Amino acid sequence: MDDLEFDLPNTPGALADLGEAMGRAGIAFEGGGVFAHGDRAIAHFLFRDGQAARQVAEVAGIRVVALRQPLICRLKQGTPGQLGQISRALAKAGVNILCQYSDHDNRLILICDEPEKSATATASWADAG
Repeated sequence: MDDLEFDLPNTPGALADLGEAMGRAGIAFEGGGVFAHGDRAIAHFLFRDGQAARQVAEVAGIRVVALRQPLICRLKQGTPGQLGQISRALAKAGVNILCQYSDHDNRLILICDEPEKSATATASWADAG
């Protein structure tokens, strides 16, 4: 899985443009979110093939900021406090969380500034699938 960060205008139809471009190419979104700030919106979406999604977006004139490997954690559903525990484990390892969202399979998706350290610090939440 890959996380793609997009820079979108905060205007009606910008997200539709992205969704339609991926749809025409047969590329499914696996999770993500969009966060508006002023006249811009930052979108993070999870894809099975990030390179293919990047190419589709760029051909459609949609700015791709970054393609990153996400940290994917399998949460113990119904157990309170896991976000705090995972975030604290990352903080103790000196890792900064750049973005957090969930996917369509109830997994926590984290984009971190130190991928190797983040995987080690959260090994007990690693997703085996």
